Amino acid sequence: MSDIKLNFFERIALELLWGFSRFMHVMPRWFRFGLFQPFVYVLFRIVGYRRRVVLQNLQRSFPEKSDKEIGRIMRKFYNFLAEVVVDTMSLAGAKPTDKEQPIHWPNGKEHSERMAGKRWIAMASHFGCWEYLLMWSWESESQCLGVYHPLKSKIFECYYRRLRNFAPNVKQVPMKDTMRHYLRNAECKEGLVMGLISDQSPELRADTVWYDFLNRKTAFVEGGEKIALKFHLPVYFCYTKRLRAGDYSIRFDEIYDGVEQVAPSEITRRYVERLEAMIKESPELWLWSHNRWKHTPEKQALRFGKSTL
Repeated sequence: MSDIKLNFFERIALELLWGFSRFMHVMPRWFRFGLFQPFVYVLFRIVGYRRRVVLQNLQRSFPEKSDKEIGRIMRKFYNFLAEVVVDTMSLAGAKPTDKEQPIHWPNGKEHSERMAGKRWIAMASHFGCWEYLLMWSWESESQCLGVYHPLKSKIFECYYRRLRNFAPNVKQVPMKDTMRHYLRNAECKEGLVMGLISDQSPELRADTVWYDFLNRKTAFVEGGEKIALKFHLPVYFCYTKRLRAGDYSIRFDEIYDGVEQVAPSEITRRYVERLEAMIKESPELWLWSHNRWKHTPEKQALRFGKSTL
C-alpha cells in the first residue's frame, strides 16, 4: 500500500473499517448472518442500491420470466449481496487453522496433486463470494497470482489489499500488469496458478469478440485465453455452489488442457457457456448490480465502423 497516499481522515476511515472487519471475523454465525446480514439487506433495499441496473439486467437476461419471478430473484440477489458483505468483512484475520472453513473443495486433493509444480489458469467469476477463491492457496504449495481490477476509492483499494494478505503465497496483481508478473514468476518451482475473474467487461476495441450470453451479445476479458495459448497452460473453470450462508463448494473443471488445437476465442466461449449454465442454476448468486452490458456491437460499429459478431 506504500504506493497509495492517504490523508489523515482517510487513514482513520481505513482503520475503523479494518477494526470492524476484525470484529466481524471473531463473531459467531448467529451474529454475522442472523443480525448483521439482515441489517445490511434492509439498507440495500431502502437506498435501492443500483435497483434500475439490477432490474434491467434481470429482465433482459430472462425475458421468459414473469415480473413476479424477476422480483423474487431481485430479493434473493440483495440478500446474497448482503451476505457477500458479511463474508468479505469476515475474512479480516482469516487463517488456515480457523475452526470454521468457508470453502469445500470436492476435487481439491486430486487437483492439487495433478497440478503440483505445474502452471495453470483458474477462470473464476463474480459468482458467490469471489474473495474466497484465494483460499485455494491454503490447499496448495503453488504460487498464486490473484489478478484484480484496482478500485477508484483509495480507502477500499487499501482495505482489499490488506484483506487479501491472509494468504502468504498470493501475489496481488493489477490487471494491466498480468503478463509482466506471469513472466517474472513463470519458473516458480512450487508451481503457479493465475486466478482471473473473467466475467468483467473489457474495454471496447475494433477487434472485440462477441459471445452469446444470457440472451445478449456480450464482450468478455480474453486475457486468460491469450496467456493459455501463448504458454500452453491448462485452464480450469471454477464451478461454485452455495451450501449455506458463508459456505461454498468450489470445483475445478478443465476447459482446456494446454495442448489441444482450438479455434480463436474457443477457450473463452467454453468459459462463457459454463458461466451461463451456473448462473441459470442459481441466478441470485451473480453480481447483477454491475453495469455488465455497457458495450454493444452497435456501439462498436459506431465507434470503429464495424462489428465483429
